[in-house]
Amino acid sequence: MGQLRSELMETEAELVAAGNSVSTLEDQLSIRDSQLRYQKLELEKRQQELQAARPRHFNSLEELKTWLTSDDTDQMQYSSDEFNCISFALMLQDRALADGYILSTEVLPVAAHWANIAVIGDRIYLIEPQDDSVILEQKINRGEPG
Repeated sequence: MGQLRSELMETEAELVAAGNSVSTLEDQLSIRDSQLRYQKLELEKRQQELQAARPRHFNSLEELKTWLTSDDTDQMQYSSDEFNCISFALMLQDRALADGYILSTEVLPVAAHWANIAVIGDRIYLIEPQDDSVILEQKINRGEPG
């Protein structure tokens, strides 16, 4: 009988130790879950920041015109030696990129004059960077088989 009681006490002690281990593991799991939730939120935040930082095309002609109105590149003073048409086009392109937009530059072969190009949907728009006028609109084929 004494041996049975001793084994019973030993088994109870093992159960208490196992219960403590389970409790410790549950606490660790809870901490890991919290850390995982935090890391998931941080990842989502970084993905949103990355998406916001990625330049994009203008969504509409209205958005392009609104942006051009807010930009003051067209207010710069022209100088054939120091700030000419390519300077205007490159400045407008740089400022568009800083604001998260894609705006390219192009030299017009007929006039040897630099301008900017915006792609909006299936249209391209030629922009005169010295006065913000949109001087050409052309429908384009965006990769459709010909």
